[in-house]
Amino acid sequence: MSNPILDEPPYTPGPSEFAGKAAQALTRVYALNERCLELFIELARPERHPATTAIVSQHRSLWRSLTVTARKRAARAPFLLLDVEFQDADWWRSARDLRSNHRRKMVLHAAFPGKIAGELMRETLMLAWSTVAFDRGAASILLGMTPSVSAVIAGLGPQDVERIATRHSPHLRPRWEDFPAFWGKLLAAAHDSDEEALHEIHLHGAQLIGGELLPLLNGRFV
Repeated sequence: MSNPILDEPPYTPGPSEFAGKAAQALTRVYALNERCLELFIELARPERHPATTAIVSQHRSLWRSLTVTARKRAARAPFLLLDVEFQDADWWRSARDLRSNHRRKMVLHAAFPGKIAGELMRETLMLAWSTVAFDRGAASILLGMTPSVSAVIAGLGPQDVERIATRHSPHLRPRWEDFPAFWGKLLAAAHDSDEEALHEIHLHGAQLIGGELLPLLNGRFV
């Protein structure tokens, strides 16, 4: 005699549930982006902070001219403006393994002040962890994350996430920090309320992420 409970097929989330979770993840991306932008605006005040990164030093006047509305506009990029080695699976394996002897990538200086870096790192890793849990493809698109990094993050527990956030916050970096021109275009488009230019910079960012991921996918789809 069959058991009606055991015979039920496994639960599979429907398209509407996936769409809802993706929308929630994107909303969290916007919020983290805005926090990142707020911090750079603060760092752009020369009387408060020395120049930290070319993103700030080359566009200081643009940062300082952003209104709250323009900042929110810039934050609505359809990808995270922060990165935590999301394309380096070796680094993530090393960070995961307490006894790992793998040489860690050196970071010369932190992009963000200590306490704030820790908070932002924790929020970024929680976003990455929850996004990977429901859709690894979304993690690739929104966070620029390779499947191999997704696999490592999927195996982490809450305590692992907290430990990595605490120990490795200097590895939280602005995305494309070596490409200040991208940031300049994003800030200028947001400042001028130029929706067409914003659309173009969003497409450019998506193309950059795709170009970075493609050589690392080994023929796999995200």
